[in-house]
Amino acid sequence: MPRDVGGAIPPKPRLSAIVFDVDGVLVRSMERHHEAYRRAFVDLHIDVSKEEVFANEGRRSREVIEAIARHRGLRLGDAEIEAIAKKKQDAFLSFGALPLYPGVPELIARVKDAGLKLAAVTGTMRVNVDNHLGVLVKRFDVIVTADDVQRTKPDPEPYRAALQKLGVKPAEALVIENAPLGIRSAKAAGIRVIAVVTTAPREALAAADHVVTSIGEAWPIIEEMRK
Repeated sequence: MPRDVGGAIPPKPRLSAIVFDVDGVLVRSMERHHEAYRRAFVDLHIDVSKEEVFANEGRRSREVIEAIARHRGLRLGDAEIEAIAKKKQDAFLSFGALPLYPGVPELIARVKDAGLKLAAVTGTMRVNVDNHLGVLVKRFDVIVTADDVQRTKPDPEPYRAALQKLGVKPAEALVIENAPLGIRSAKAAGIRVIAVVTTAPREALAAADHVVTSIGEAWPIIEEMRK
């Protein structure tokens, strides 16, 4: 273990912030994202699979659309991409408010009661976050969306932006994610990660520090990290 010049063991960084992904962690929305992309590509006679949408979770819509088209050997122009993105967003908003995963309000309340800072980092747009979280959005100290960054997950920029806005160091934060690209983003930013098995199999989440089957299982880990 590293020591300072006087030979003393430096203090362990104190956990001071919890950073949540939104889709697939707080909100059961990925299935609806898939359906929205499926509808947006109907006119191109492309059947979008759930697996390819889930695999690109964390990227902004434009990037997901480009990936779907590229996988089929198609090159879309900017106007085409924007038109598909609008169709996707319109379809997604038509579904209305989507359900939170069980245990989410309780975990957020525990985090706030413990005096920890709270942030959300997502590849979706702010309007979707507000629609998803409703009054809970006011409990977050910081929200970073696709509108706030140049590069989305798996680049570390979204999580670095959250740390900067929170005023905390990577070692003082903990991320809760559900997607491989999100885990890569957080780890590249130097942050510890709890992964929740919601939209990806456990083996796809192996890069996380901890893997849990439900959001409610995160609190004991958080408590242990606070010691």
